[in-house]
Amino acid sequence: MPKFKIQHDVELSGLTTMKIGGKAQYFVEATKVAQLQEIFAWIKKEKLDYLILSGGSNTIFGDGYFKGVVVLINIKGFEVVEDQKDFAIIKIASGEGWDEAVAKTIELGLAGMEALSGIPGKTGAAPYQNIGAYGQEIKDTLQQVEVFDTESMEISYLSNTDCEFGYRDSIFKSSQKGRYIITQVYFKLSKAKPGVPDYKDVRKYFEERKISDPSLVEIRQAILEIRRHKFVDPSIMPNSGSFFKNPVVEANEAEKLMKLYPEIKPFPQDNKIFPTPDGKYKVAAGWLIQELGFKGKDFGKVRVDPSHALVLENKDHATQTELLELVDKIRQAAKDKFGIDLEPEPVIVKF
Repeated sequence: MPKFKIQHDVELSGLTTMKIGGKAQYFVEATKVAQLQEIFAWIKKEKLDYLILSGGSNTIFGDGYFKGVVVLINIKGFEVVEDQKDFAIIKIASGEGWDEAVAKTIELGLAGMEALSGIPGKTGAAPYQNIGAYGQEIKDTLQQVEVFDTESMEISYLSNTDCEFGYRDSIFKSSQKGRYIITQVYFKLSKAKPGVPDYKDVRKYFEERKISDPSLVEIRQAILEIRRHKFVDPSIMPNSGSFFKNPVVEANEAEKLMKLYPEIKPFPQDNKIFPTPDGKYKVAAGWLIQELGFKGKDFGKVRVDPSHALVLENKDHATQTELLELVDKIRQAAKDKFGIDLEPEPVIVKF
């Protein structure tokens, strides 16, 4: 008998923050690294398809029946593995809640994650997506990841470089999708006083409170409060946070946008168009969607959030099909008006 519990015909909608999905033939949960070898030996023996799930904040399941197994990674642990004068290296297990892990690093007086406060999901999913906010990304502090290799059936380690991080991208999402299961993540965090994120909302927060030299704790509090005003809690209204990536466009395309909207200036004067190191520009997808007139609009069982146009919500037991109809409407409108292709951020699983 296997040392892990196998559940049959499991409802998937309750496993994600968007609350969408049909059923899976099998469901198993891994709470220890050692269980993965046995789970995948069973998967290979039975010749099953599989899907890996973490916190479910970035997954949109299909409406049908998945003939395979959903593997939930729920490994716990937080450890300081190296403590030096200027930095510390922290090992965080993949099943740890991301924001809870960030809070622990703040308590230890370690900088490098504070701008990523309040992002939903689990730690193991953070490198997959190379999550980022307010000028920080996972790649900035990640040292290495411990992974279970489903091909070799062994534990191995991948360096920051090995992960091939890009904007909301990594090998876990692209070239090696499905091969590696992240079990532990190592971060190198600084003991130096952090700088304040140079973003309009953050600057305004501290200016209003007349705080000129905020502490690490105060920076986290600012980020959390700003996010609370921007993003609705998924437990109140099911959603997956930011639904579209901020598109990166060529300089001539950015110039066309600034001619169309003369009041818009490149960052840091504004927070809608951001120059990138390679001469391109990142455009705020939420602003584009707002300009297209979608903000706050209802479309049957789904809607665009009234406060943040980047958030799509499941307001009445919607299906994946109904959600994707709205996604297609937004993408087509952006293509027609701006010539820009908006790419969804969540993983959309069809079956």
